[in-house]
Amino acid sequence: MERISSNKRPINPEETTRLLYKNWRERFALPLLIGVLVFGAIVLVPAVGASTSLIVDAIFITAYIITGLVTVIRFSYTVRMSVFLFAVYVLGLGELLTHGVLGDSLIFFFALIVFSTILLSPRAGIVVTAANILTFALFAFLFLSGQLTPLNPFASPAKLEDWFSATGVIVMFGVVVILGFQRLEKEFIEAQRQIDSTLNTLTEERRNLEIKVAERTQQLRQINEIGRHVAGILNPDELLPRAANIIENEFKFYYIAFFLVDLSGQWAELKEATGEAGRVLRENKYRLDINGKNPVAVAIRAKEGQISLDGGSEQMRVDNPLLPYTRSQIALPLIVGESVLGALEIHSTKENAFQPADINTFQNMANEIAIALENSRLFREAQQSLSEMQATQRQYLQGAWQSLTEEKDLVYALGDNDISNGNEIDIPLTLREQIIGQLHLANTVEWTAEQKNLVEAIATQAALALENARLVEESQSIAAREKLANEVISKVWASANMEGILQTAVRELGRSLEASEVEIEISMDGGDSE
Repeated sequence: MERISSNKRPINPEETTRLLYKNWRERFALPLLIGVLVFGAIVLVPAVGASTSLIVDAIFITAYIITGLVTVIRFSYTVRMSVFLFAVYVLGLGELLTHGVLGDSLIFFFALIVFSTILLSPRAGIVVTAANILTFALFAFLFLSGQLTPLNPFASPAKLEDWFSATGVIVMFGVVVILGFQRLEKEFIEAQRQIDSTLNTLTEERRNLEIKVAERTQQLRQINEIGRHVAGILNPDELLPRAANIIENEFKFYYIAFFLVDLSGQWAELKEATGEAGRVLRENKYRLDINGKNPVAVAIRAKEGQISLDGGSEQMRVDNPLLPYTRSQIALPLIVGESVLGALEIHSTKENAFQPADINTFQNMANEIAIALENSRLFREAQQSLSEMQATQRQYLQGAWQSLTEEKDLVYALGDNDISNGNEIDIPLTLREQIIGQLHLANTVEWTAEQKNLVEAIATQAALALENARLVEESQSIAAREKLANEVISKVWASANMEGILQTAVRELGRSLEASEVEIEISMDGGDSE
């Protein structure tokens, strides 16, 4: 038994309908034959018992036995149905021989047309209808000419009109059944065609959806790859060229450009662009008026991506004389928080390369680049601030140690200075990239690498220890001065009159500073006081 494969569908709706109908008929064949045997046995037993004609009994029994054989033995569907239809035809002939045309034979012949049409095909129904007409014509000739009489002696004699009437009924019902089934088959075919059309549409939509999903997934992968690359770039001068090259390599776009808003907020200056056109525009210091109608200006003002699908228009050729092959264009703002740093402009040689659904996808890429650009700017500012702090610190250290070395002779030596042809090394005492001294060593043998490393490590620790000692001494000196100042101030405030205040101030200053002479004077003439 043939079945429709789920992996390979028929090539057209008619074939589909025929296969479906064939499968239904084949599944219906065995229950039909079994039903015929069961109900045939119920009818056959009383019919044979009541019959007085051995010929009719033989016909009935033979038809039943043949039907039983094709039911039990697995013949092909065509053989089974042919035997079944032949049995029905034989039963009709038996009924026709017994009672003539006025008996029940008409039912069998009509059933024969119905079964042949349904179980085989409308063409088989036409053949059976023609066979029925010929059968009626033959038996009409035999009965009307007297060559054959009904087996039932009590059967009513039929006239020529009765035979024409029976033949007309057979033709009428045969035509109705055959045309009705053909119409039904056409309806099935049309329904199957609509189903196939719907399935094809759904399949096409699903395929297109899968393609779009795959394309969008690829876009997201490429955008994530771009974001991963630019996130690690902390040099603003390197970031934009690198980002433009990555975008060009990933998407194979015609032209990529980065615009940044200047300090005045009126112009968008071209900072980076790809290709020969980009080089020419950069050399000419190309910029756009943010209040203009250019897609880049509109994107910056509106903070939304802008698409120009009519990239091949004459106006676009005039606006971009260096980019004659542009057919599609998209401009995306570089946004960080509420601030717009500039815009990313992308050109493609394909028409309708950018769709509204692509704006959000490419905007994510622009946002990642904008964040990386802002991070690089902040990093540069932090590096600059750190450099300024380090320069200030080095200046402070230089001044502090300069003053200290002028006050004290910080030179210490150990050993014999008169080593002739000795191996000498000089290790600077470095403190936060500021040299505050030097460590000189001399030996009669050559210094090993381990010894040099040890000396360098000790020099580093010595520089730190010296700085700590200086800071301690400086702190102690500041604390002593503050303590002395507090003591003098407290004694001055303890005096009750002006004379006592002046005497206390002179006395305490002279004692604290060990001055040989101290004089204080109150005057409105601008005199000097010591």
